[in-house]
Amino acid sequence: MTFLEKYQMETTWHGRVYVMEIYHLTMSHTKERWTISQTAQYFECSIGLVSENLKLGHAIHNNENLMKCQSRQEALKKLNGYPNTAKTR
Repeated sequence: MTFLEKYQMETTWHGRVYVMEIYHLTMSHTKERWTISQTAQYFECSIGLVSENLKLGHAIHNNENLMKCQSRQEALKKLNGYPNTAKTR
């Protein structure tokens, strides 16, 4: 199974983050000049998504509680310091 197939089969946002992170780190160690752009091209997604996923992956290594977030957007908000995004009236 390829990384792309595993990524497509993954059902959780943090599972997708890990697959992409492992692929990028593996390629970075295997190929001297591997870039985020090449990872984005492999996964057929934006450079921004790869960048955010790598940021989230690193953060999860330091704080596993982020995996309890229901979505990657929620995790990104916590990571970026938005404690409460609910509208108040």
